[in-house]
Amino acid sequence: MTEITIQIDDSTSDKVSYSAVGFLKLENNDQEATPAGTGVFARLGKISGIITAGHVLEHLPQTGKVGLVRFPGTDAQMQNFRVEMLYTDRIVLWSKVEGGAPDLGFLLLPEIDASAIEARGAVFYNMGKHRDFAATSSNHQMAETFAIVGVVAEWAEEVLVAPKAKKKIVGGLFGAAKVTKEFKESNVDLVEIEINYSSSPRVPESYEGVSGGALWEIHVELEGAKIVSVGKRLYGIAFRQSKETDHHYIILNGPSVIETLKGAICQKWPAAASI
Repeated sequence: MTEITIQIDDSTSDKVSYSAVGFLKLENNDQEATPAGTGVFARLGKISGIITAGHVLEHLPQTGKVGLVRFPGTDAQMQNFRVEMLYTDRIVLWSKVEGGAPDLGFLLLPEIDASAIEARGAVFYNMGKHRDFAATSSNHQMAETFAIVGVVAEWAEEVLVAPKAKKKIVGGLFGAAKVTKEFKESNVDLVEIEINYSSSPRVPESYEGVSGGALWEIHVELEGAKIVSVGKRLYGIAFRQSKETDHHYIILNGPSVIETLKGAICQKWPAAASI
């Protein structure tokens, strides 16, 4: 069997980074912004929102504004996008026990906000679409890899842009990942991953902020070394890091938990979520 190495570059990262979003808690009359987790834009039928970890949603306010930050390639106006939480709704699948599984949630966005976000380049992952990746030609090969996208809280920094004006810079992680094991905890399907930093000059000390970030299963169709097409499937949602001092691994809700969330969305908004 021939081993195929997939280079994680713009052609693959764009497929997933445009679906990623970071939450910012706004304090001190919206003058201070603190990273509060990650999410992925998603849609089911006419329902548009953000999939994230349950504990991330629990720590977001029910009213007031929350900032949304996107990954590179977005204009400054979009990076200041704010959602009024009073007009959102939510589903939380979490026992409220720290580190307990499942830990998954969905934030329903007003359609006017979802349309504005999408108009500025965001990609809403279609939860209702069946994905079956196969080569389109007999002389093509299929290869598979995993990648995770998330906000790293410790990489956030403030810079002075004017005498009385500060700018918050939020650092994002796009990492090639290896699934180290799939297991059950309290009868919940979970996935554990390790991130490959072999080509990265920057390694976080903690994965705080990555909670709610998506693990993507990326399928690449190759003609020799040439990439013909790239497809993606949402495979997991991060909710905790390993307990070792180096926080070496990230633990995620597995595919079946995402299907459970999909069912909960259909149950709560049956007319709009029908596909």
